[in-house]
Amino acid sequence: MKNIQDKGEVLQFGDETLDWILSNREALEMFMTSGDVKDKRYWEALKIFGDLIHQDPGIKEEPLRLRLAVATALTHSTPVSSMAVPRNKIDWMSRYQTYMRWSQEGVLYSPFFEGTAWHLRYVVGSWQTEEEHLWARENTPEGYDDPSKIGGATHRMISYKLRNDDGTSVHSGSPYYYYLPVTLKAIHEIGGVCGAISKFAAGFCHAYGVPATPVGQPGHCAFIWYKNGNWYTGNDVSGWGKSSTHSGIQYTWMKPAYYFRVMNEAQKNLKGYRLSEKMRIASMLANPEDRFQILEDATTECHNNIAVWMDLEGAIKEPNLQKATVQNALLPVVLAQREKEAELSDIALEKVATSECFGDTAVSLTDKTYGTAYCKQETADFELDLEKPSSIKELKFQWWGWSKAAEYDIYAMSEEGNYVLVKTQVDEEVKGWFNHWSYLDGWDMKTTKIKVDLRKGRKDPWSGNVYIGIRIFNVIGISHDVLDDVSKGQPISANPGSSDPVSLVDATNSTLWNGNSETSWFEIDLKQICALDDIELLWADGARPEKVEVTYKVGTGLETQARPLIPLIRCL
Repeated sequence: MKNIQDKGEVLQFGDETLDWILSNREALEMFMTSGDVKDKRYWEALKIFGDLIHQDPGIKEEPLRLRLAVATALTHSTPVSSMAVPRNKIDWMSRYQTYMRWSQEGVLYSPFFEGTAWHLRYVVGSWQTEEEHLWARENTPEGYDDPSKIGGATHRMISYKLRNDDGTSVHSGSPYYYYLPVTLKAIHEIGGVCGAISKFAAGFCHAYGVPATPVGQPGHCAFIWYKNGNWYTGNDVSGWGKSSTHSGIQYTWMKPAYYFRVMNEAQKNLKGYRLSEKMRIASMLANPEDRFQILEDATTECHNNIAVWMDLEGAIKEPNLQKATVQNALLPVVLAQREKEAELSDIALEKVATSECFGDTAVSLTDKTYGTAYCKQETADFELDLEKPSSIKELKFQWWGWSKAAEYDIYAMSEEGNYVLVKTQVDEEVKGWFNHWSYLDGWDMKTTKIKVDLRKGRKDPWSGNVYIGIRIFNVIGISHDVLDDVSKGQPISANPGSSDPVSLVDATNSTLWNGNSETSWFEIDLKQICALDDIELLWADGARPEKVEVTYKVGTGLETQARPLIPLIRCL
């Protein structure tokens, strides 16, 4: 908004269209919550938006027209170049009108009508011309004319060629395509490598109104596309974790491609996302010491709003922020986390797996955003640290292709630190024959680590050097917290006249404290947010008083009478 205000002298604030934009809550909120704009060119976007409304007043009345207009304005605030002839720019007015016409002709797929303005940005930002989209629809391979399959058409339509039919290298640029415009048709007829395949796929999706965009990976170009309400990778090598937004494509928050998935979740909770954004903006106008509380409340409205978390990082460093404010905000989070951890989940997710054979690819065992863990030997092993004692309900893991170990042993480490054999391949249930899954029931012993020994791997038929490949290794179970004495060594004070109270927090039964009064007290500063599982008092020589009262302080510093037992989760 500051960008718009700075250029306000250029805008005609008496203009009826501009008045409508700034006074219509739906239009303005959609404009401000449909993704970031490159170089903060909001004034340019607002001008395009106004011109579209002048040309098509129906934008004020019809939700689809409004979403398409906002998407067009935000995306084309920076001119979009044609891939066929980069010096040519896509005409944004024509782009809007073309997609509106196609929406009425029934040639677009459901994602176009179901997506938000943010989703439509990755349709109207297509690098292909109208003629190329028409060609795509006329030449769609049989079986791929479906919104859940259209992204795969590229592999049927393009030959992977490092050199064209005359031997010219793809790295030569224009000579590879015989100096022709690099249209979808040209790529189909001449071929290309990863970049051509992925950009062709995105353009093909756009022909049907399906959001898609190429993404960069180390030494490779992949693409992502919107299917069944979520984003999926295509022509993928390195997975989400090593994908980044392609140059020439606008993105929200930061460049890593996985932020598309986070923004997608925010768009599913559009009401909460918009409210969180308004709270974020309001925090900028608040007193510095009040920003943390406003932003923390904003995270509860939409925890997928990354901009709020980025601002919260700065707000918590505010010198005048009161400790009580932070404690009151974070304690409910700790309690909520305990309830969450009491449910079955994939407790291996993003835990550290180590393996000599799998090497750096071992991260893929427990992180579904990465690719596949590969071993180029017939035998392998890996160890997974669960970090906490855990109850294991089930193991399930997916093999890569048919590079499956014919034999394997699974060991579990007890809380005492000893490995015990718990499962072998004899116990598995296998589903499928290619990229198949192995399922194994869990066991009773609480487990801190899992070790898997794999033998007799099967060589893959493609590269011919992978014997064992695992796409993901899931451990379904419940993690348990390690209870600890949180009072040990903490600052302590007591009533005047009593003995040294340090003996109460020295973690030994050989010392004792005397209150030396009919009514005595002591206070322990835990110095951190804690939820207590048990408070244990060991009385010397049975000298238990008739009445014991336990109170605790939370955030505000006000004392509250404690229940006999307060469930412990952890300390922060």
